[in-house]
Amino acid sequence: MVDFGIYTAYVLIGICGVGILGFSIMNLVKNPKAAKSALIGIAGLLVVFGITYALSDGSDASTVFAGEDISEGGLRRVGMGLGAFYILTAVAILAILYVEVSRLFSK
Repeated sequence: MVDFGIYTAYVLIGICGVGILGFSIMNLVKNPKAAKSALIGIAGLLVVFGITYALSDGSDASTVFAGEDISEGGLRRVGMGLGAFYILTAVAILAILYVEVSRLFSK
C-alpha cells in the first residue's frame, strides 16, 4: 500500500515535469527574445557549476570518510553544490544591495 503512494507521487512529479517543459518550450517559441535571456541565465549557471566543480576536491574520501560509503566523485559533487550555493547567494545579496543603493541616488 505504501508503494502505491510513492509510485503515484513519482507519476505526478513526472507529469508536472513534462508539463513544465512543454509550456516552457511553447513560451520560448512564441517569444524568441525571452529565449535569449533564458539561455544566458542557463549558461551562467553552467559556468558557476563548472567552476565550482573544478575547484572542489574529493581528497577527504579516503581519510575523513573512510568508514562511510562516500566516493570521491560524490564529495566533489557536494563541494560543487556548496560552492555554487555560496557564489549564487553572494551574487543575490550584491544584486539586492546594488538595486537598493541605486534607488537612493536616483531620486
